[in-house]
Amino acid sequence: MARSNEAFWWSLFSAGGVLAAMFLPAFVLVTGFILPTGDSTAALERYERLVQILGWWPVRLSVFLVIFLSFFHCAHRVRHTLMDVGLRRLHTPLLILCYSMAFVGTGMAVWVLSRIG
Repeated sequence: MARSNEAFWWSLFSAGGVLAAMFLPAFVLVTGFILPTGDSTAALERYERLVQILGWWPVRLSVFLVIFLSFFHCAHRVRHTLMDVGLRRLHTPLLILCYSMAFVGTGMAVWVLSRIG
């Protein structure tokens, strides 16, 4: 039987799914609903507090891990969905496209997180 690196991608898929299910709703709630409510002065103070919190390295690392694993969860899901709809013969190009886009998204997230604080 040929060796496969599929277990590695499935582990990223699983970890990304778990972290996305646990933390992304909280991120959306805080940044999409809680921070924008109220008057502009209070919203600005809350935004400054969020930037201050994101300046702390354990929080930044946690946000990075959630984003990184969520991108790979999405890439794996998209890749296998495309293969299931009949693009199985494009296995390698889909692998390269999906996971490289996950790396690009992660790189952009690193760039944004490095600019905060």
